[in-house]
Amino acid sequence: MSLQTAMSNRRYRVAIAISFAFFVAYFDRTNVSVLIANHEFTDSLGITGNKFAQGLLITGFLFPYGLCNFFTGPLGDKVGGRRGVIWSIIAWTVLMCAMGLVSNFVVMLALRIVLGLGESIMTPSCNMIVAEWFPDRERARANSAWLGGLFLAPAVSFPVIVWIVNTFGWRESFFVLAAVGLLVALPMMWRWTANRPEEMAGVSPAELRHIRDGQAKPADPEPIRTSLRRLFANYRYWLCVFSYMGYGLGFWGISTFVPSYLEHERHLGFTSSGTFAVIPWLTAAVLNLVGGMIGDRMPRGRVLMWSGGYVIGALLSYLGVATGTVGMSVVFISAAVGFLGFTLAPMWSVIQELTPRGTTGLGTGIANGFSYIASAFGPALVGALVDSTGSYDLGFFLLAGFLVVTALALAPLWRGHVRRGAQAEVPSTATKTESHHD
Repeated sequence: MSLQTAMSNRRYRVAIAISFAFFVAYFDRTNVSVLIANHEFTDSLGITGNKFAQGLLITGFLFPYGLCNFFTGPLGDKVGGRRGVIWSIIAWTVLMCAMGLVSNFVVMLALRIVLGLGESIMTPSCNMIVAEWFPDRERARANSAWLGGLFLAPAVSFPVIVWIVNTFGWRESFFVLAAVGLLVALPMMWRWTANRPEEMAGVSPAELRHIRDGQAKPADPEPIRTSLRRLFANYRYWLCVFSYMGYGLGFWGISTFVPSYLEHERHLGFTSSGTFAVIPWLTAAVLNLVGGMIGDRMPRGRVLMWSGGYVIGALLSYLGVATGTVGMSVVFISAAVGFLGFTLAPMWSVIQELTPRGTTGLGTGIANGFSYIASAFGPALVGALVDSTGSYDLGFFLLAGFLVVTALALAPLWRGHVRRGAQAEVPSTATKTESHHD
């Protein structure tokens, strides 16, 4: 029997499980972006017409989420990625139920803060699972699979939550999310995943060899302190951390107010704005998969894909606000968000490659932490500028400008982002594994 026919494919079930969990997690995070365009929700909390307070509901989640990544990343290294995702699912299930019972802005904000704490281990844990379960040459596609939830969640949540709100009420939207997490996401993670392929029943020796032989490993085992010193001394890693801050600020600053922007600036109704707001995220979901496939075929080009996607996205977001027609605005904003999605799988592949084995949770947690702390200012900044100027234009222009700055920050990495020993930066194939990360 050949290697191919003897090899199991348990890693694909792992990818499906973490993809769905991440999808539901982002569904939980973005539902408030839809609800702040609904007057019953804002009236219940007393924040109708107060864009700063509405943005604060997003910021209240993002800031503690980002801050806690500095601690939950290392925690994930200790407890394992599977357990980290399961903890996160339990936390959001309880908190969704609580949010559905709230009628006070301060209490809702407090629950959003706690949600940020509870979900902060999610991204480092998913990164750890991908780093353990997939060889280098499949990593960008694996990343695009679970990160696709980031874009599919808004695409699905906007029309679904609009329907739930119009049919039952805004409180029921929280209860539905709690049920999906408890009854679907949690059982999938429990049954289909493990921290390492060696711990999963049904993983064949051929699949295990396929995974481990395709992963770059240190030439010799080294103490964790040595790995940490190499990580923190690597300027390439810190440039990536800074650049990822641009993504977070741009994504959350724009996505938070897309339904509200279409309703108030482009004069669409609540239902219509929720429907049109789906298009950017469907575009991003498709381009995210494209970015993953190209990133695996052209590993040397992953940083250029990252920078280029930022610049194109910034230009298109500017055109989306500047154009005079609703249709072209939706087209440009959709393409802008799509190119942000295009960058995500190559970006995380680069960061994963730059983190020595055993520090993946910490390294990705730090990157995610800084990004989400920056992200926390996006919704509040755009909301404050809308309140002061009566327009979304200035806020969106500033976010686009910061995307360009963080794209150019990657210039020193354009010729190669990972040095393998004394050789060139990125191997042309993923089979050259007798090397180490700088």
